[in-house]
Amino acid sequence: MKFSSVLSAAGTLAVASAASSNSCSFSKTTITAATAVSQLNSCPTLDGDIQISGDQIGAIDFSSVKEIAGDVKLFNSSSVTEINLNQLKKISGSLSIDAYTQLHAIDFTSLTEAQKLSLVSLPSLALLNLNSGISKAGTIEVSDTALSSLRGLTNFNTVGVLNVNNNKNISSIDLAGLDTVSENLILSFNSDHCEIKLDDLAWASNLTIQDVSELSASNLTSVNGSLQLAYNNFNSVDLSSLKQVGGSVLIFANDELTDVDLGSLKEIGGELRLMNNTDLEDLGNTFKKLEEVKGAVNIRGAIANFTLPSLDKVDGDFSFSSTSDEFDCSDLKKQRSKGDIEGHNFNCSAPTKSKSSSSSGSKSSTKGGSSSTDSSSSGSSSSDSKKSNGASTLYTSMMVVSCGVAAALAIII
Repeated sequence: MKFSSVLSAAGTLAVASAASSNSCSFSKTTITAATAVSQLNSCPTLDGDIQISGDQIGAIDFSSVKEIAGDVKLFNSSSVTEINLNQLKKISGSLSIDAYTQLHAIDFTSLTEAQKLSLVSLPSLALLNLNSGISKAGTIEVSDTALSSLRGLTNFNTVGVLNVNNNKNISSIDLAGLDTVSENLILSFNSDHCEIKLDDLAWASNLTIQDVSELSASNLTSVNGSLQLAYNNFNSVDLSSLKQVGGSVLIFANDELTDVDLGSLKEIGGELRLMNNTDLEDLGNTFKKLEEVKGAVNIRGAIANFTLPSLDKVDGDFSFSSTSDEFDCSDLKKQRSKGDIEGHNFNCSAPTKSKSSSSSGSKSSTKGGSSSTDSSSSGSSSSDSKKSNGASTLYTSMMVVSCGVAAALAIII
């Protein structure tokens, strides 16, 4: 049976009748009164589009609901303090709890399966009661809560989307058993000292790690989309098992990072970008097996050592800029000359060491140190330059002949 509009006391009999068939279906129903919430509790299965909001409800008791098959949204309330869903076993649709600012506890004792569960903007939420936990999930989002643990929320081996962000009390995320993420894994801006353990993760579509103090992902072999490591405060990151990234590799604004191990990485399907990693100086062995970058390469920093010994091909533009006078662009220039770096634009720059005497063979030098820069673009106008030089030479020769003839005539006269 279907219900629409705002559920009222007039619908009580209809809801009770539908409950006898174990399902209540609603079409864009908004509930703002405690009595209407009580009516919903007579439905073992909630289906359709339901929104519960407002400040007239103190607690939500759905202790008789066993399945949410539709889209249930609890949105914008400063009065609800507790939600009881202790008999809920399955969310085959979606459950979103958003902007319940005084909510401090949710009872999910029986929940084992969630196609889509979203807990967002719940600054007072500190307690989640899960017994055996969620073992099958599509999308899980936990954002801006007072939770200190994800215990029970992440008992699955595979997930579509897992997004855990801005939970300032979560200092450890251990996703033991998680081996596959089919869409997105985002772990960002939780506690400043948050430690991440992804030691069973082998494959992820997209992986974003931000503002963590430690990352462990020793078995990660493939990222189908993009890999982003940003704003972290760890000293080192070991992704030595990673062999392929289908999208871009973005490593930036990691102020304390000194060591990156991507030693098994062979292919990057998008862009390679490293910048604003203040203490990162040695990339000599970081990309020792990297063969191909299908996008652009953009690397900046105080980098003294950087090599690409296995490189066969860079399809996009290449820009490398170091502020360290220990770096020498010569190897990268050779790879450009050989055709390993194919992009239209190529640039490599680094300061030249100060020397007591003039250095030979440098592009440019000034007393007290200088910058050595090599840049080029394909399709240069070298032939035009040769033509111009030839024309200048011919003109000079003609002028000499003309002057000689004029001198001879002057003597005769």
